[in-house]
Amino acid sequence: MMTAKIFWWPALLWGFAIAISLAPGISSAQNAHLGTESRMDRAMQKDAVKHEDMGPTKKEKVNKAEEAAYKTFLAAQNGDPAAKIQLGEDFATKFPTSHYLPGIYGVLTNSYFATGDTEKMFAAGSKAIQLDPENVDVMSVLAMAIPRRVKANTPDGAQRLQTAEAYAHRVIELIPTMAKPDTVDDATFEKAKNDKLALAHSGLGLIDINHQKYDDARTELTQAVQLATSPDPVDYYLLGNADVQGSYYKDAVAAYEKCAASGPLAAQCKTRAESAKHDAETKLGR
Repeated sequence: MMTAKIFWWPALLWGFAIAISLAPGISSAQNAHLGTESRMDRAMQKDAVKHEDMGPTKKEKVNKAEEAAYKTFLAAQNGDPAAKIQLGEDFATKFPTSHYLPGIYGVLTNSYFATGDTEKMFAAGSKAIQLDPENVDVMSVLAMAIPRRVKANTPDGAQRLQTAEAYAHRVIELIPTMAKPDTVDDATFEKAKNDKLALAHSGLGLIDINHQKYDDARTELTQAVQLATSPDPVDYYLLGNADVQGSYYKDAVAAYEKCAASGPLAAQCKTRAESAKHDAETKLGR
């Protein structure tokens, strides 16, 4: 049986432009696609954090070409997503049985997400999970990303949303059972686990909004912003929307104001905060 683990990428900071498809009944902008930045993994200290599968075991024969290609791939991690995609695709084609592939496909999943290629994001993520069914890195990303990129009425949309929900619950199930690698300090490990849990709860929160389960959405999105090392403004935006739908107007003001503090949604969240303040003064809330 495989053991769930976090694939550690040295000094890796994954930032993405996220387009979310808002759920029905949320606002007049319910079908708009909004861009914002969601940080999924914080920069790790190079000397303290290493990928668990950084090299072959003593019993394995070293493939110099494979090792060189992998080092080139790692060196490009802070660069352009398109360059990472090309290097990752080339690696997977040249070395289809490499033990590095779960991590390669994981980075490809994030890179395709960053470039807005939903189909390839889903394909790369599926390959990563096929190779490692307990890959919490990829499952957490897809749990968050699929609900933001897929609608229930798009081809295979309902099935993909069900898959995202299953991934989210699986991440929540696996994360507490993970053993800390000896090369990682307690604080770094806890942050990494919490950031992945935050992604899972974020995905569940948006799915709940799509199902008009606003109280459930509030619970999930509150956990998302509380667990994340650097909370995603989109989660505060969604939390504010769920608060409004549940008549928690004062809570909505707080969520929108945090969303308005930074990011491309800042102006929209500021406007919604003012509207929620008016609702709090004129409507019967909770």
